[in-house]
Amino acid sequence: MSVKKNVLMLHGFVQSDKIFSAKTGGLRKNLKKLGYDLHYPCAPHSIDKKALFQSEAEKGRDAAKEFNTSATLDEVYGWFFRKPDSSNSFEIDQKVFNYLHNYVLENGPFDGVIGFSQGAGLGGYLVTDFNKILNLTEKQQPALKFFISFSGFKLEDKAYQGSYDKAIEIPSLHVRGELDAVVAESRIMALYDSWPQNKRTLLVHPGAHFVPNSKQFVSQVCNWVQVTINKDDQEQDDLPEAEQEQFDRPQLDDDLLDMIDSLGRL
Repeated sequence: MSVKKNVLMLHGFVQSDKIFSAKTGGLRKNLKKLGYDLHYPCAPHSIDKKALFQSEAEKGRDAAKEFNTSATLDEVYGWFFRKPDSSNSFEIDQKVFNYLHNYVLENGPFDGVIGFSQGAGLGGYLVTDFNKILNLTEKQQPALKFFISFSGFKLEDKAYQGSYDKAIEIPSLHVRGELDAVVAESRIMALYDSWPQNKRTLLVHPGAHFVPNSKQFVSQVCNWVQVTINKDDQEQDDLPEAEQEQFDRPQLDDDLLDMIDSLGRL
């Protein structure tokens, strides 16, 4: 009997569990072939989408396009909000942690965490010490095996910096779009740089602020999961320095893409 494998999916700002599920259909289908069930919690903070971009300077901006969300009247949510008079400072309400604690108990344990935008920012913070932050025992939630961030960023508030200073042992894949105008490249790279060199990979796609759903791109992400899960930690540590660098370059080069693709397309 196969062991059930679960992935925690954290949606972006002005999204919801349903919206994020719809926008990651290709990824969900292909991870399903690898034996993973994707679980989509919904952030507890409701957002008035009509109230967004109401200032004179912001008028004309399209929330659905900018946040890769729904243009319909679907309810939308967020994990946290900016502090007043601050562009990049956030405070996460304790009820978010309590909600995710209960969600893990009811739907986990989880093998990995995948997030988009604000959800990836939250996920990147959580995986620095997942069990401690969510008050979970090792029996309730064994060690995570991977983390994937789509347009994720490092939380910049001083209250959270101590967590990033620890040696993060969970392998991570950080994905950014070359045309992303919502999350600056510097913020994405700050999260990427929080990981040790042998535990991080950066993948760049030519699009904007969204989770790419093309067959080729989804195959690369899923094959990275296979490489990561199948590679023993000790084997990774023993890789020659030149080979390790393939995983650390700002973009995946042709040699690494060929290696990932050689595992077989999904």
